[in-house]
Amino acid sequence: MATILCIDDDPRILELHNCILGGRGYTVLTAASGQDGLARARADHPDLILVDYHMPGMTGLMVVQQLQAAEATQRIPVVSLTAGTAEQANELSRAGCIGFIPKPFVAEEFLRLVAEILNATTGRNRRGESPRGA
Repeated sequence: MATILCIDDDPRILELHNCILGGRGYTVLTAASGQDGLARARADHPDLILVDYHMPGMTGLMVVQQLQAAEATQRIPVVSLTAGTAEQANELSRAGCIGFIPKPFVAEEFLRLVAEILNATTGRNRRGESPRGA
């Protein structure tokens, strides 16, 4: 199963990710801040990163920009999981997010979207292509 890094400043959301994703066999890594998330991404090279937009200190947008700027993390697919606005979703997309899952979400739909994203990005990564088409 895939390893998924969840970056969110809300401990309840991180626990929810652990329950939902971990309950389906995914390995779930968590980070409660953008800085911690960057460190985990560099150290653990997850298959997918889910990042919230609204976090103190370092927003999800800043996290995505730094992930994209670093050679070690720029090929990891990143999806925004947030209650942010459409404009924020567009900013995240322009920065390199490959998708946007709005909060709140229904667990089964969330799992379906995560599985689809992993299937699409893992297949491309096996052929040596960037998940963002770069």
